[in-house]
Amino acid sequence: MEYRELFAAIDARPFRPFKLEIVSGRQIDVTHPDNIMVLPNRQRIHHIEVYQTDPWDMAIIWPEGLAALLFPAQGAPAEPSP
Repeated sequence: MEYRELFAAIDARPFRPFKLEIVSGRQIDVTHPDNIMVLPNRQRIHHIEVYQTDPWDMAIIWPEGLAALLFPAQGAPAEPSP
């Protein structure tokens, strides 16, 4: 997956919720741009953190584990991941 696609999705205004699919097939919801962090920065990505509504619910993704960036159809509500 191209990182520029991820950065464009994070920076989009208005923001559109999306899902990150990792190589295991798991899909992780990104519901707000403040809920995703690229660490330590966009030039040197070590890992990506995605936070959910529950303060203790987060995902840590290593860049090589990203498989796809998924957007719900226009007008369709985003479904929560299982």
